[in-house]
Amino acid sequence: MERVGSETTLAGMEASMKDELCMEIDPPFKENLATAEDWRKALSKVVPAVVVLRTTACRAFDTESAGASYATGFVVDKRRGIILTNRHVVKPGPVVAEAMFVNREEIPVYPIYRDPVHDFGFFRYDPSAIQFLSYEEIPLAPEAACVGLEIRVVGNDSGEKVSILAGTLARLDRDAPHYKKDGYNDFNTFYMQAASGTKGGSSGSPVIDWQGRAVALNAGSKTSSASAFFLPLERVVRALRFLQKGRESNSDTWEAVTIPRGTLQVTFIHKGFDETRRLGLRSGTEQLVRHASPSGETGMLVVDSVVPDGPAHKHLEPGDVLIRLNGEVTTQFLKMENLLDDSVNHKVELQIERGGKPLTVDLKVIYKFLTEHY
Repeated sequence: MERVGSETTLAGMEASMKDELCMEIDPPFKENLATAEDWRKALSKVVPAVVVLRTTACRAFDTESAGASYATGFVVDKRRGIILTNRHVVKPGPVVAEAMFVNREEIPVYPIYRDPVHDFGFFRYDPSAIQFLSYEEIPLAPEAACVGLEIRVVGNDSGEKVSILAGTLARLDRDAPHYKKDGYNDFNTFYMQAASGTKGGSSGSPVIDWQGRAVALNAGSKTSSASAFFLPLERVVRALRFLQKGRESNSDTWEAVTIPRGTLQVTFIHKGFDETRRLGLRSGTEQLVRHASPSGETGMLVVDSVVPDGPAHKHLEPGDVLIRLNGEVTTQFLKMENLLDDSVNHKVELQIERGGKPLTVDLKVIYKFLTEHY
């Protein structure tokens, strides 16, 4: 069973979830040489910036139930007072929340962004409200994630306020976890996987390397094993930059910010080359894709579902294999999302194969919902 972001409820109840998942990575030489003293120094900087989040929310329109829960977040912008955590912690509807720092100072926090698709969101707080704690923000370094990287997950695991769990990144290309049929599930992204054993309350914990940088965001876990699942930070970094532009550090007010997030209202899954051949992919196309893709590419993006009356309705079908997007061979979610986010209200050209037959379609990219700063 998989667990949503390892969030824990006050009643002690945890949602049951389906079984499945995995990911991949590669370690710089120095990572293997990190000493206990290196980790001690890194953790001494990280721990003060990690907060326990206590949230109370009514039942929202987006599959979530009413209730109170504990989770984790961490400071990513000290001057502006921005805390990063999971989308399922920020909630898709009205929420009242408080943050408790390691010295037990408690302050109210307010939601400023929840991503429409991926499992991350931001709270804000008044930096001047923290009077007795010296802390620094945790830098985000998505580029540092690699298979074999030694990591620590720092958070409110099992309601212990501060727990430090060790692990090694095992996969970077795992399918997004599937938690439940009628609830929130991420899509159109890879997740990372490691056997760190996170449990309830650690949703939103930073996954750090020996330099004290966050390389991923803890999101969920399996109830039947030690496997934990982490969200990559590339889209998080992009959203944070938009929020920072919307509020100068010397201003007392937050400006409304729109973070462009483009969609074709289509979900894709990553399938191996053997599977795409069974869908009719021609051998010549496979060789073209392998030659144009980075070394080690294992598969391609395949249409999984299409929203009725959306931009792709009657143009794309489940089983269509994506070859090119705007003329570029595209086999990774990140490359596809970068292009869609930069093409809102514009058309993009998709070259696909359907049962071995090449097709080209032009589709208009529209805004994803829930993208407004509020």
